[in-house]
Amino acid sequence: MIHRRFFFILQTKGYSSLLKDDGFSNLNLVKVRRLVGIGLAEMLGTAAFMAMGCGNVVSNIAGSENTHINTVLSFALGISTSIIIFGPISGPLLNPCLNMTCLAMGHMSLIKFAYFTFFQVAGAYLGVAFIASVTPDLLDSSPGFCTTHPNKDITGAAAFAVEFFMSAILSLGLCHVLDKRAANQGGLVFAKFAILVVALVIPLGKYDGGSVNPARSLGPALLTGDWNDQWLYWTAPFVGAAVGAVLYRSFFDASIYEEPETDGKTRDRNDVI
Repeated sequence: MIHRRFFFILQTKGYSSLLKDDGFSNLNLVKVRRLVGIGLAEMLGTAAFMAMGCGNVVSNIAGSENTHINTVLSFALGISTSIIIFGPISGPLLNPCLNMTCLAMGHMSLIKFAYFTFFQVAGAYLGVAFIASVTPDLLDSSPGFCTTHPNKDITGAAAFAVEFFMSAILSLGLCHVLDKRAANQGGLVFAKFAILVVALVIPLGKYDGGSVNPARSLGPALLTGDWNDQWLYWTAPFVGAAVGAVLYRSFFDASIYEEPETDGKTRDRNDVI
């Protein structure tokens, strides 16, 4: 059910322009409540997974066990939790680079892109700020708490390439979710994204921090004032997501594998090798 609702919310037919307003014009009370609800879902969903993930990074209180695998699982399960809770409301995307994917695929306007991104960044800040507020002396003992940085043993170009690659794969994963051919797979979206995050970040996170999400990197930077390497986490994910989406739309989209019949309907092609 969550998968079908996710697909329904994001799927929009026939965009002729990225300037379409996605329901931001001719506002009435119902539309305003709906838009506020969508924004709050993105904000609270992002805050929830940030609190869960960054909560595992805490190291200055008893019971801390911030190993790489534990941190990856905390973020992945946090994302799944947010999808389970807020799936019927906004999707949710929880990630500006996935907004870029929807933009490139024609499922989101520039206005909605900016709207989602604002609430996602706000949510990322709130999530990490919550952990800082309930953990004694956290920012004194960990001044760069939960920020992301490349591994000191690799070059900036290598870190960019890894972040680009992970974001492109994540973008292709969202394209799969949006593909109508996957619409009959039930409420598996939360599991799919958990698998994607774990599969990508466990082996590759050690190279560049495994952000794959500009909001995830910006939220802790806003809290701690550690702005080092932010350029990396706002350029590579967006470029990677755009490339993944354009690749999918150009060669893998469902419409490419359909042909109109004489009755005007479209059917899957069976002659593709």
